[in-house]
Amino acid sequence: MNFAQAKNIGLLFDATSLERRNEVLAYAKKLRSQDKKVTLLGFFDSKQEAADFTFNYFNRSGIDWAKRPKSEHVEFFLQAPYDIFIHLDPNPSVITEHIAALTEAHMKVGPAAGHIATYDLMVDVNDTSTLKGFIQQIEQLFKKMNVNHAAAKT
Repeated sequence: MNFAQAKNIGLLFDATSLERRNEVLAYAKKLRSQDKKVTLLGFFDSKQEAADFTFNYFNRSGIDWAKRPKSEHVEFFLQAPYDIFIHLDPNPSVITEHIAALTEAHMKVGPAAGHIATYDLMVDVNDTSTLKGFIQQIEQLFKKMNVNHAAAKT
């Protein structure tokens, strides 16, 4: 499965910061403009209930004692099959890594900083990686994977 063939994309991200939310929403908009169906799941690292958002989300109040997310929005996200799943967090938490491991997708993309058995394609990040830089690295890798090869003519 390469990016050009993908129709359904799942994005998991830390929604705690307004700046990050805006970056992810802009990326989702860009993907939708490329005729991709995008499903978002945001994690708020607090127990406070968030306001209405244009994406599904969960927070710390929906986490059990073993740090497993338990909410309708998480279950909905996990039930959908994805062509590509992208964990949009250069520094993932144990909570979001759990969701990434359970998500079904033809290809899973995530940070090399996380659990290496979870992803098919890992993006190398460093401690100073920004979300914007992380997204740019993912897009670069997708471009390299979209090469169409034709049989040589003799």
